[in-house]
Amino acid sequence: MKPLIGVFAHAARTVETFAAQTCPETYLFALENAGADPILLPAYDNDEALRRYVDLCDGFVLPGGIDINPLTYGEDPHPMLQGNRLEFDECELHLIQIILESKKPVLGICRGAQILNVAFGGTLYQDIVSQHEGAQQHGQTEITPGAPCHRIKIEDGSILAELYGAETRVNSFHHQAVKDLGKGLKATAHAYDGIVEAFEAPDYPFVLGVQWHPEQETNADRHAVLPIFKKFVDVCR
Repeated sequence: MKPLIGVFAHAARTVETFAAQTCPETYLFALENAGADPILLPAYDNDEALRRYVDLCDGFVLPGGIDINPLTYGEDPHPMLQGNRLEFDECELHLIQIILESKKPVLGICRGAQILNVAFGGTLYQDIVSQHEGAQQHGQTEITPGAPCHRIKIEDGSILAELYGAETRVNSFHHQAVKDLGKGLKATAHAYDGIVEAFEAPDYPFVLGVQWHPEQETNADRHAVLPIFKKFVDVCR
């Protein structure tokens, strides 16, 4: 039987007359192509519901999305902070704690990696350009969806080294990033300006956070089997 992977819905970027939760199809294609059945999980902070999600699913993907409210890691808002939803962040942090208790695999992508870091007690750059001296361009300028725009250095012995070797090229769609790593996390990849691009949690069976969007590679090939998703789905079996 295929593993069932819960993909946490994320808050929409646009402000409408009602709140919306959404998920790009690229996450679903990437999981399906890797051999999983994805299921979209709505976010509302109900402990019983979140625990049922965790019991139901074999693994979890935390996708990209809007900025994380800095109150979640004990800071006040920077002038360059963009749209965010504190109640959504708190719900996702609650879910992550239940997932970690279960020891089930979790993959965080872009915002998903950032909120994972916060769940472990870490902090974020609220705006890379204004807070990280010597920062390179981390907002995508290449107009082809998902095309690589910068390189990352990968640590030996990591999950990513197994998949990509010592270096690879990635896309980049973020202005926030990991600042201080959470307790128990280990950085396993960096951009050449020092920004953390990936981390793992060695004390857990599988916790991986990546700052770029590997699922975007399905924009070029909807049926592509992508290395990170294949590895993730395999450990969820």
